[in-house]
Amino acid sequence: MDFSEQDVDVFGEEDAGQEDEDGDQRERSKEEEDEEGSHDSSASSSSSSSSSSSAASGSGKSRASASSSSSDAEEEDDTAAATRVGFGEYEDVEEEEERDLFGSDNEDYVRTPALSPFTVPVLPIIRNTNNPGRGNFGRGRWQSGHPNDRGSYPPLLPRPGSYPQRQNYGFGSKFSHGNGRQDERFVSDLKLNKSEETLSRKAIAFQEPCEIACYSRIEGGDVYFDDRSLRLFKRLISEDVGANLNKGFESFVEKKDLGSEGFGDLLSCIRNKKVPLQNIHFVTFRNNLNKIMATAYIKNEPWKMGVHKRNGVVYLDVHKLPERPQNELDRRRCYWGYSFENLATENSRDIDGSDKGIDANVEFCSVIRTKLGAHRIIMGAEMDSCDATDDGRKFYVELKTSRELDYRTEERYEREKLLKFWIQSFLAGVPYIVVGFRDDKGILVRTERLKTKEITQRVKVKGYWQGGVCLAFADEVLCWLYGTVKENEDYILQFVQPFNRLELLRANSCPDAITNHIEQLSAQ
Repeated sequence: MDFSEQDVDVFGEEDAGQEDEDGDQRERSKEEEDEEGSHDSSASSSSSSSSSSSAASGSGKSRASASSSSSDAEEEDDTAAATRVGFGEYEDVEEEEERDLFGSDNEDYVRTPALSPFTVPVLPIIRNTNNPGRGNFGRGRWQSGHPNDRGSYPPLLPRPGSYPQRQNYGFGSKFSHGNGRQDERFVSDLKLNKSEETLSRKAIAFQEPCEIACYSRIEGGDVYFDDRSLRLFKRLISEDVGANLNKGFESFVEKKDLGSEGFGDLLSCIRNKKVPLQNIHFVTFRNNLNKIMATAYIKNEPWKMGVHKRNGVVYLDVHKLPERPQNELDRRRCYWGYSFENLATENSRDIDGSDKGIDANVEFCSVIRTKLGAHRIIMGAEMDSCDATDDGRKFYVELKTSRELDYRTEERYEREKLLKFWIQSFLAGVPYIVVGFRDDKGILVRTERLKTKEITQRVKVKGYWQGGVCLAFADEVLCWLYGTVKENEDYILQFVQPFNRLELLRANSCPDAITNHIEQLSAQ
């Protein structure tokens, strides 16, 4: 179709009438074409009747009249097309009167001076400390050194009132707690942005723990590299249900905070047993790994640990956070745990006929070698008791206490306490956990023996947590940590508010226990 022969002007009144007339012509032509098509089809048939011949002659007359009408319409279209310059473009028949915008009728505009007598207003100084790294990028004429610099003139209006200028808005003291990026010691961080579903897809291998050494701490604090402090589990503990766990509280000797000295005992045991460290990535207490693995689900408990890399080995030292002062009830609840351990073991202290109570500083520690993912680990783990199979094979048993459960506390017990029980026993290869449930007065109500490998099945049905997620999370943390820390440098790894990332900060010194350990290894 030729677009040049179409009328597209819908704004003119005169052309609108002509357009209607042309439309009628086109409609009649279309009807005639339809009749002509029917005539051609009837003429092509082999058996034609006289009625079809008369119809064809009638249509021929119609074509003749239509052709004469269309020729008249084309003459009118030619007249209208004389004003067209292209499709959709029209040329005015009468030209508008041209006016000179800069002629005599605009003398006032011409006389306008090029320079204004008024001074250029100066905006007040903007102090923006939220984006210090932007510099002068994108400032244009407001850059320093420009004649119209905001800082070269006093502001037009002072700040109303006697209010001080805002500084560090949104980053005050109450926002800086635990924010490693505001700390000059900040080195790196690991954001906790991976979902449980993402971590559950990773299959992390964990090597069965193997005991390579042990040591014992006795009353008075002396350390021996043997198992003299190891206690035997009493299998008939269920017979002691109803016992009062408050017994001997008055003579209880609380556990002392040894700090790095306790870590030094572990390193001394490693040197005494001549444990090779050439292919070891981490040396730590089990407690540090417990914290890391539990953080996959428990994100509201802060913790810290020291990180020191020497000769390719990363030593994780325990850092104890400050705690609120304990009242007598808190001290009793702590004692109930030690009292149950004393009650559930054979060669334990008899607190009936002796003035000496339970000493929490007496402990047995097993030194274990294992492998989590690609990292080989040596860790020290305190063991509560041991038992033996019929063929004489020794295995350890964890002893725990908990408040008797009800419908309000059962879910939290399975979500949090069972998670910690499982992590602690799984890392050291402890197959059984014996839990003593007590009431609010410290009376033993019942006991329950748990198999470590069955705990994950129990909570997985309820969708509380997955052991594989804890291992995958710990593997990511160890990979990030080992690849970030540098040789002969000291750090602090912490998980504090707002509990959304792990932060690695630079430390000022290394504990003497680690420094002495490295020196003695070099002397061997």
